[in-house]
Amino acid sequence: MVSTTETTDEATLNAIRQRLMETGDWDRIQKLLREQLEENGWVDDLKDLAKEKARAQETPNLENLIKEISETARGMISESTRRDVAQEIEAVLDREVDQA
Repeated sequence: MVSTTETTDEATLNAIRQRLMETGDWDRIQKLLREQLEENGWVDDLKDLAKEKARAQETPNLENLIKEISETARGMISESTRRDVAQEIEAVLDREVDQA
């Protein structure tokens, strides 16, 4: 059973996501994230990891490959990238709260 808190949190996240899309901030933050991941070599490292894991699969399966590398991929994101993106999100949310 889904708790009321989980439902409220999900509804809040959906509202925030919708507002970010409306203002164009969602795309801007995604662009920032993509640029930093590229600059830090994360994209190339992830491609290498995916190739290695795919070659090791007895029967190639994209869904299984994604499941296998997702956790590792999240862990490969640099702390500076996490911090920069989080700061940008906080700045946008602060601005939105101030305008409300």
